[in-house]
Amino acid sequence: MSKEVLDKAQAILNGMNGQHGILGCLLIASDGALLASSLPAEIDTAMIAALCSTLFSNNSISIRRMNRGDLAQMTLVTERGILHFYQVADAVLVALTARGHKVSLEGLLRLVEEQGEVLTGLVKPS
Repeated sequence: MSKEVLDKAQAILNGMNGQHGILGCLLIASDGALLASSLPAEIDTAMIAALCSTLFSNNSISIRRMNRGDLAQMTLVTERGILHFYQVADAVLVALTARGHKVSLEGLLRLVEEQGEVLTGLVKPS
């Protein structure tokens, strides 16, 4: 992926921060490599990216085995916030919220889907 595409992806992630309770976002390649992140600097983004990639991949396999098609999105609600995953071509967009922040789940899902579609058009191989 070119530097220009990664810079545009980074700008999209940065623009999502603060909306609907989003603490930060990750764009993760299918192999678990971190492509872009808007999470705070003190967070180990490479480790979070690898774990998120594993979560999405394992659930994707399970969904296919249940004959439910391909996994497009998933939301995990934890005691420390929400993680919302969105398939972006051969990558995954993950938005994280923090507990105690005002979160509009409907707004979060809509924003991630809108920006996920923009990112899909940006990173999709020609």
